[in-house]
Amino acid sequence: MRTGTKAQRDHVRQTLAGFGATPAAIAAELQRRFGLRPRDAFRQAHGWTQDAVAERLNGMGNGSATFTGVRISDYERWPFGGRRPTLAALNALAQVFGTEPSSLVDLDDLTAMPEADRAALSGRAAAMMPAPPVASSAPPGAMAEPLRWDLGALQDETELVIAVAERTAGFGTWAQASNVGPFTLDDVASSTRRIAVDYLTEPPVVVYARAGLLADRVFRLLQTGRQNPDQSRELYTWAGYLCTLLAWMAGDLGHPAAAESQARIAWMCAETVRDNTLRAWVLSTISKTHLWERRFEDAANAAVRGYGHAAEGSAAVMLACQEADAWAEIGAVEPARAALQRAEEARQQASRDQVGGLLACGTVRQHNYAGSVLLRIGEAANAIEHAEHALTEAAAAPSVAYGTLAQIRIWAAAAHLKAGSLDGAVSVLSPVLALPPEQRLDPLVHRLRGVGRNIAGNPSLRASIEARNVQAAITEFCATGAARQLP
Repeated sequence: MRTGTKAQRDHVRQTLAGFGATPAAIAAELQRRFGLRPRDAFRQAHGWTQDAVAERLNGMGNGSATFTGVRISDYERWPFGGRRPTLAALNALAQVFGTEPSSLVDLDDLTAMPEADRAALSGRAAAMMPAPPVASSAPPGAMAEPLRWDLGALQDETELVIAVAERTAGFGTWAQASNVGPFTLDDVASSTRRIAVDYLTEPPVVVYARAGLLADRVFRLLQTGRQNPDQSRELYTWAGYLCTLLAWMAGDLGHPAAAESQARIAWMCAETVRDNTLRAWVLSTISKTHLWERRFEDAANAAVRGYGHAAEGSAAVMLACQEADAWAEIGAVEPARAALQRAEEARQQASRDQVGGLLACGTVRQHNYAGSVLLRIGEAANAIEHAEHALTEAAAAPSVAYGTLAQIRIWAAAAHLKAGSLDGAVSVLSPVLALPPEQRLDPLVHRLRGVGRNIAGNPSLRASIEARNVQAAITEFCATGAARQLP
């Protein structure tokens, strides 16, 4: 059946709307007349583009979704292409379109989807299982049951990020007006530290899910009763660190809106317990998010604010490095150099970090920032020296994050290219291009694209087979990033 022209479909929509027809009735006529699939028909019944639908989904109030027009197109084409819309996606689309999720699927969809999804749409079961409704005597927003999801039903990281970020946002609303509950804290503390360390070496989406579940557990403990003030303080402290970790990870997975939402909850926890070190790490996470949103002055200012709070551990080193990183992005050479000097001075005073792992800045991580900054302010030779020192130190410290090592190799490759050495760039970059897809973090994808542009823009490399091979490997890396991976 012909789908008709846009003008024909618009004519049907406008005519029926003039007769007072509902969007559901218009969608039914578009399906009957032009053979449109249900999700496509409902969108066109409203007269919206795919980008417009994505904007409405992103604006529904959770502050964390990252839908795009391309994603909506994928949902509309499935099961003859694209990707399968999960139950969460169907529920969100139904809310935007003003209909029921079951109205957005047809026989082809039902035939291709898992039995659990068919059962959920018919009301017999649910593949994603939110917590049961809380009794009316519970405080508004209280989480009486743990967060659950079927990871097998999720198509990519977006629904996972939304589920966890919405949970943290719900907790934030509740926490300002509720009491908290008693809990033995040793397990929470050790589990949080383990997550921060495991993130350096394990698949990021898996660790993000673990952190989300642990944070949800702490939130529920805080909402189930009362405890002595010392226990309350510790619970809020660990909730703050968990939200900080979630925010950092969400940024690595390419979800800055979710990162900002979770950082706000982390800041609320830090303010509740008046913990300066936690404040410093939250502002470090905010600085990182601003940097990747290209809000460079905001990133530098957040780092400066955090430096003023940094009381313990290596937070001051990290924040000074981040300030230098932000200034380097806008070519502020002297402020960048001054910040690097402050990082070196802070290194002399650094003590043991309370959490460690992702929330720590060791010497290798410091070299990573310093070399990257020096490269951007025109000191490629000094940058290469920092890369060599960092990689030598990392060889003796297997706990160094693979992401940090990859970043070092990427900017070191850029430094070699600037020095005219393709062989040096290829040699230092090869281990990065061999990373498995689940470790190809969004910041690495972004930085590698920059290296690819440098190669493409170098006239002397246009005839080089080796240069073309590197560009092909970079393209493949960027097409299979961690944000596309789910266990």
